[in-house]
Amino acid sequence: MAKTKKSYCLRCNFKTNHNILSKHSIRSDNEDYDYAIDYMIVECLGCERVSFREEFVDIESAYPNEHGEWIPDITVDTYPKKSRALRKLENIHILPKKIKVVYDEAIKAFNADCFILTGVAFRAIIEAICIEEEIPGRNLEKKINALVRNKLITEKESKRLHSIRFIGNDSVHEMKVPREESLRIVLNIIEHLLNNLYLIDYNSKHHLETVIDKFPEFTELLSYTLPKFKANEEIPLAKILGKNVRRLNGRISDFETELITKINQNEYDKLDVGKVDTYGDSTSQVQHFIIK
Repeated sequence: MAKTKKSYCLRCNFKTNHNILSKHSIRSDNEDYDYAIDYMIVECLGCERVSFREEFVDIESAYPNEHGEWIPDITVDTYPKKSRALRKLENIHILPKKIKVVYDEAIKAFNADCFILTGVAFRAIIEAICIEEEIPGRNLEKKINALVRNKLITEKESKRLHSIRFIGNDSVHEMKVPREESLRIVLNIIEHLLNNLYLIDYNSKHHLETVIDKFPEFTELLSYTLPKFKANEEIPLAKILGKNVRRLNGRISDFETELITKINQNEYDKLDVGKVDTYGDSTSQVQHFIIK
């Protein structure tokens, strides 16, 4: 018995030389159909990962080669199986729960070679997005069009989503098996959509200076900048924020008005409302705030 064999390694992600640790063979006792099965436990000689290999030898299909040797068809399965789809999305835990559940199950179905279920699951991800975004419509066609009207996706993206709807409908209503290549394209579309809707802003927020347009984000920025100043300093909001003023995108007055309201209602306790006076070389009077 050969001591090594070329076999797929899940960790190395390509065929490598494997040491055969154990082997068990059976031969059919069926008079009408002759076959053999070799079961092997193998160890990658590169990364030392241990896996299981099954070789189905179809003896009935044997054909002679140029040397007159009879060569049977051999079907090889390895376990764990090679993943057809590897999740490329970062920070997937940020996805809304319902969407994440369906996305995870779609990946599992694809990797398990369940192509009909994969087609249905990819369609269900679009349904889950519509539920999360409270998109109205009596069917998925209407909902996809409503996603465009709500400016969540573009017209071009809607055409792609309709293609996914067609695949899902064929899978669930006609039991039509989608082609693997079609599902790979659909997976790319789905991941691009999820990244645009939910993940890219989260990732940008932690690595880039982004525009702030919501008051909670504004107070979060204040909490970041306030420790640089001493208690009881009385300074304008622009001084507190410094260069970060540009992130307010020209809305500093709006945020200042809301901040004053929150302070007066005791809903913000890190600043007090101060005097209205000039500051520095400016001749204009501006609202000051007292650091607490």
